[in-house]
Amino acid sequence: MIPLLKRLGLNTYDVDKTPHIEVDQEKCLRCKDKPCTLSCPAGTYEPSPEGGIIVHYERCLECGGALVICPYGAIKFRFPNGGIKYKYG
Repeated sequence: MIPLLKRLGLNTYDVDKTPHIEVDQEKCLRCKDKPCTLSCPAGTYEPSPEGGIIVHYERCLECGGALVICPYGAIKFRFPNGGIKYKYG
């Protein structure tokens, strides 16, 4: 039996070339605290120097936390194409 950490190292991920997250930057400009940048466990959201948000969609874990915590409803999300491929068996 292969240990768990070794099995996890065998997984590969296909990152979709098309972003699956859209952010309404106009709404982000009104948001002072940017809670999505603090709550995302993957670091998907980053404040931009202009006051909006930079989205690193390829980091997203699809947990939905940013959708819930955004006070302006500025984040739109769909599940991405691609995903995990398991190579053990």
